[in-house]
Amino acid sequence: MSDCVAQCTKTISKNLLVLAVLLVETVVIILSLVFTILNLFNSDESGYKSYHPDLSEIVGYSLLQPIFVYQILWLASNIVSVISLHIQKPYIFFFTLIVPIIGLTLCVIFLVPSVNHLVSHHFDVSGFFMGFVCALAVFVIAFILFTIARISTFRKMVKNMKVVQTTTEKSPEDPQSEAPEPEPTRVKDPDEISVSFSRRSTMSMNDERFVPPPRR
Repeated sequence: MSDCVAQCTKTISKNLLVLAVLLVETVVIILSLVFTILNLFNSDESGYKSYHPDLSEIVGYSLLQPIFVYQILWLASNIVSVISLHIQKPYIFFFTLIVPIIGLTLCVIFLVPSVNHLVSHHFDVSGFFMGFVCALAVFVIAFILFTIARISTFRKMVKNMKVVQTTTEKSPEDPQSEAPEPEPTRVKDPDEISVSFSRRSTMSMNDERFVPPPRR
């Protein structure tokens, strides 16, 4: 149990930024999911248009069901992202990148006509629609930064995986060529050292100093 807690703590400390990103995304998805469920299952198309006349021109009632399915998929993708971070599987994390990137594209697609609707009506819209446009614009800008953080985390995971693979490929059982140890120098015993003296004279002699022996 303690090992599992230590490993989870290590995962959180190493991936604090991307986990914060996933947390913010999850909160936004849950809030939008509640809105979708309330309008999809508790009202019909006429009720949806009467409660949200401006929003219904951008996001029709027929789009609520596919949006609901996609929100569930996005929420599941964030959960899988956390698991892939914990088990260090970068390619699983890569596939979880696809879902939010598609979500970012859809948000931009909804944002452009929403701003156009806001400008064309000279900002004479409901407060809910005004808040929707502002929140969507902020979320798009933030989500671009979130995507950069995700890609950076993916690159770091791939780099760590390559380092681990390189380490495991080096077999510790392979014999390493070791240089032969030099033989220790044998110190001779002083008694074994023999000093030889030469009997030949080393003095140089020339004719000037030569004295012939006396004759008898």
